Amino acid sequence: MAIVRAFRATRFARLIPEVVAPPYDVIDESLRAALSERNPYNIVHLTLPQGDEDRYHHAARLFQHWLAEGVLRQDSEPAIYRYTQRFLDPLTNLHRTRTGYFVLLHTEPYENGVVLPHEETFPGVKEDRFRLLQATGTHLEAIFGLFEDTPAFREAIGDLLWEPIAELTGDDLPEGNAHRLERITNPMSVARFERAFENARVWIADGHHRYETALRFGQTYGTDGSPERFLPILLVPLDDPGLVILPTHRLLAELPPGTQSDWQARLTPEFELIPIAPDSVVEQMARYNGEAIGFVWREGAWLIRPKAYPSVEGQPDALTRLDSWVLHARVLPALGYREPSKTYTRSAEEALDAVRSGKAQAAFLLNPPPLRALQQIASAGAKMPHKSTYFYPKVLSGLIMWQVKQ
Repeated sequence: MAIVRAFRATRFARLIPEVVAPPYDVIDESLRAALSERNPYNIVHLTLPQGDEDRYHHAARLFQHWLAEGVLRQDSEPAIYRYTQRFLDPLTNLHRTRTGYFVLLHTEPYENGVVLPHEETFPGVKEDRFRLLQATGTHLEAIFGLFEDTPAFREAIGDLLWEPIAELTGDDLPEGNAHRLERITNPMSVARFERAFENARVWIADGHHRYETALRFGQTYGTDGSPERFLPILLVPLDDPGLVILPTHRLLAELPPGTQSDWQARLTPEFELIPIAPDSVVEQMARYNGEAIGFVWREGAWLIRPKAYPSVEGQPDALTRLDSWVLHARVLPALGYREPSKTYTRSAEEALDAVRSGKAQAAFLLNPPPLRALQQIASAGAKMPHKSTYFYPKVLSGLIMWQVKQ
């Protein structure tokens, strides 16, 4: 089913902390400015080029200049790359390690059932990424996917000798405090690794926009099996102990219409409301095993618990029981919200502080979505609401690039 291939990665000749960055889609303007000032070769100069209509061609020229200067170089042999991240889990305050494998993945339409999405995408973002890919002819970042571990995979990696090629450590690094990159180039080992995915499916964890961009690029400029139909991806087993998903809380700029009594009257037919102290919302949510949403405003807080999870035609139960779906499909409409202005944060404390300070009028605190729910929702062909998952940490940008034309 899934077609994966070894590849000749383009990498920094000298990998140092100053040239790496988080993925493009979690970088705001202030962080982009800080990263670009940190080093003239920071990867954000390529992944988030500045300027108007010429910014994509500027990135292409800069990329070629870095190649000519020797700042970037292409590996001489196709390889499978093993990537290990060590990080502090913000949910448990424990150190974890996540291990994945950079490979090329053949892009397939979702309806083929080989690559499975779980979130909606936006046309403007995809157009931006498409024009950058067109101009540079290079995948400047890898996306992040999940797969089910199999005996064939375990056999393929069982006796491999990985060659260390890059390592970064430090508490001020993005996306973890230790990053290690290794590779195998032995043709027999590579072939065995590739064959292990012949019956596999891939669930997209991060990178839906880039995947759909790569699919469009491949269908426009390539044919089945041609280089244009592939993109780099980090594949991580679904049972990896380092897989962490953070909750994404919602901050709203306005309160629901009416009074608190009105809110209560609208919600009580379908939800149980439990008054709590705002400062105890996270602790109280934990008592209900992921079946309570926290609602906080300056004068108070409730836990909102569905009295039932009615079946919805055409939607899997795993989706209709998900916090973010319940919030957007049931709670917000019941409260009288109509397309409210909202922002997002992974920090419950930041959400509570925003309400206390008046930066937000209300906050909805969600639970981390279960990994199994993501798998079930994607397998059923359904989509979660936007910003339902935040895999932590992200895949560090600046480790791996791939030039479509070798």
